[in-house]
Amino acid sequence: MNVSVDLLEIGGRQFRSRLLLGTGKFGSPELMREALVASGTEIVTVALRRADVTGGNDPFANILDFVDPDSYLLLANTSGAMNADEAVRLAKLAEAAGLPKWIKLEIHPDPTYLLPDP
Repeated sequence: MNVSVDLLEIGGRQFRSRLLLGTGKFGSPELMREALVASGTEIVTVALRRADVTGGNDPFANILDFVDPDSYLLLANTSGAMNADEAVRLAKLAEAAGLPKWIKLEIHPDPTYLLPDP
């Protein structure tokens, strides 16, 4: 039996999975890694604004310790931006951090609507 694969193509890059999975709200880095593998996702979103780049208070601060960029497309998102200027600043931060030039744009002018919780 010959089963055709319906690939998702974005910007000349092909993906088998249409699932985008975020890296937030996991209880541990190990649980996040297990969920990524089990889900079959190939695109992982990373909220830059929430990361503690010093690593002092955030065990997920260096996402590359837990998500292999050779296995997943890391899609920086601008979650937490309240306007276009903040979103652009976060996008430039992602580029400076060496992340791919792909962005998941999020602008929430009122944190009340950033569900499930701001």
